[in-house]
Amino acid sequence: MHRTIYLDRRALPADPEPTWYRYSVGHWQRNSLVVETTGFNDESRLDHDGHPHSDQMRIEERFQRVDHDTIEGRMTLADPKAYTAPWVSGVTRWKLTPKRAMREDLCAPSDELKYKEEMRDPAAIRK
Repeated sequence: MHRTIYLDRRALPADPEPTWYRYSVGHWQRNSLVVETTGFNDESRLDHDGHPHSDQMRIEERFQRVDHDTIEGRMTLADPKAYTAPWVSGVTRWKLTPKRAMREDLCAPSDELKYKEEMRDPAAIRK
């Protein structure tokens, strides 16, 4: 899956058609990339714990490069139909790690935990 973030200064649509993949626009504020997203349908969940959201959810993400190998991000989620106040995440840090060979033998959901521990988590070390 990929995500399209339009960086051509277009505005978010006023009443977007709700979709699984939403609609994102981004712009630079000094050295931070600010991404605003809307157009969610209400059929997905926010996380693995099943927290709901409505089709009115809006998300703002801010990404900043800290150094050559590190990016920090923070997210603000606002959904007046589902929550009484916006929620602001803590800072997430992604650190580039040396290249590792990509495994091609994982295709069963039962292998997901092993893949997560051996490949996905080490590839995006969060501090």
